[in-house]
Parts: sequence; structure tokens; C-alpha cells
Amino acid sequence: MPLAFLCDERIPYSVVHGLRAQGIDAIPVQRIGLRTAGGILVLDAAQREGRVIYTRDADFLRWEHAGPQHPRILYHYVRKYSVGQAIEVVAVACQTLSADDIRNQVQFL
Repeated sequence: MPLAFLCDERIPYSVVHGLRAQGIDAIPVQRIGLRTAGGILVLDAAQREGRVIYTRDADFLRWEHAGPQHPRILYHYVRKYSVGQAIEVVAVACQTLSADDIRNQVQFL
């Protein structure tokens, strides 16, 4: 199953747009009315839609230890990548990982 992303509000729209231009299924939380929603609402939406949360928000990292079932999370270190590099590294992740590969995990970029 290919990766599909729900990008939280801390992921720049330029990155979301670049991912979509690469043919990657990525939507911002704003598109589904969750721009300022709390983490639990974003987590629920991602699970309901079978999406990986793509985030730079360290608050999502606590879900890694929440139990055996939690959403898939792709965590982007703040300031580690430029927009172009972020798009490239996510594109590589999409080529090498499936949703099953990161089930109940946090994947760090």
C-alpha cells in the first residue's frame, strides 16, 4: 500500500505542493478543516483515512509510546531540510516504504 500523507499545519504548503507535483498523495490538515485542531483530531483523521501524519511537531512523538496501536507518523526535524530537500527525502521514503512498513511507528527523516 503506497504512502498517503496528512500534513499538519507545521509542514509548509510549499512542501505539500511539491509532494503533490511529484505525484505523492499529500493533503494539508487545512483541506479537511483541521487547521487549528488539536493533535487527537489530526490523529483520528489520519487513522480514519489511512494516512501517514507528516509533521514537524514534536508533540506527535509521544504517540510512539501510546500503546501497540497508533497512527503512522513521518517526523521531519525542524530546520534539517530545505523545502526541496524535504520533498526529495519524502519522495525517497515513498519509493522505499509502504504504509505497512511503518505501521505503529514513527519514521524519522
